[in-house]
Amino acid sequence: MLHADQVGPEAVVGAGATLSLFASGRRLVLVRGLGALPAKAADRWRDALAAARATPGGWPADDTTVLLVATGTERGAPALRVLPPADVVELRPPTGRAVAGWLRERARAGALDLAPEAAQALVDLVGEDLGRLAAELEKAALYVEGPARPIGEEVVRALAGETRTRQHWELTQALEEGRAPDAQRLLAELLAAGDEPLLLLAWLVGYLRDLWRVLPAATAGKDAREGARALARRRPDWAVERLMARAQATGMAGIARGIARCFEVEQAVKTGMGTPRVLLTCLVAELAA
Repeated sequence: MLHADQVGPEAVVGAGATLSLFASGRRLVLVRGLGALPAKAADRWRDALAAARATPGGWPADDTTVLLVATGTERGAPALRVLPPADVVELRPPTGRAVAGWLRERARAGALDLAPEAAQALVDLVGEDLGRLAAELEKAALYVEGPARPIGEEVVRALAGETRTRQHWELTQALEEGRAPDAQRLLAELLAAGDEPLLLLAWLVGYLRDLWRVLPAATAGKDAREGARALARRRPDWAVERLMARAQATGMAGIARGIARCFEVEQAVKTGMGTPRVLLTCLVAELAA
């Protein structure tokens, strides 16, 4: 595999002209990263590949296939000028209602019987991220013990619901540990999966409430920490210690400021004074700082 920002078109031409090491076999030369090519670089690639294809022996070699990949490009992007239009294959991921159909087709390819209502439920719970949908489908296949049994809506909701619950707890853990990038990623995944912004806001308020509840134990002596487990919803000892450490670092002023910001975000969401995704993203960034 080659990458366009690391090699030039001459290296790709050379790789495509190299014969296979095996007597009977084909070679695939995969070139990624063409989507980021500026206009002048794309023209250089186009001229080099056109010259190679015009040689008497042709290009690439008979047993070699060269695949140029330009991901995330819009129509009219410079990278799409590298090859003639007849050699360009456009692949767009499904969106909207087509996602459930794509999911059922993928299930059929794996000899799985995914009911239409189950496919739609999975999209509603997970969102339109194809990678996550494929992973949830594999989990469902293991749950029903192979391709012979159908996958119904109850299976999908049970498994995907567990995933959502885990993501909520992971978001809380990221906040407690101050891992802002992970917290932002988990928030984006939950929003993409269809979580209501106000429900996520309530979860964030619950996180701040837990900090407030354990703060006295965190700032008191060792003996006062014995009651922190009950205040922290019977978490394991290591989780209680982490929560108290975060509470002590945040302090009463920081907790109060966070709760006030949650109230401001709630007002903004309910009155339409801002985009919920943007408001929550800014709030999570502040809480994880």
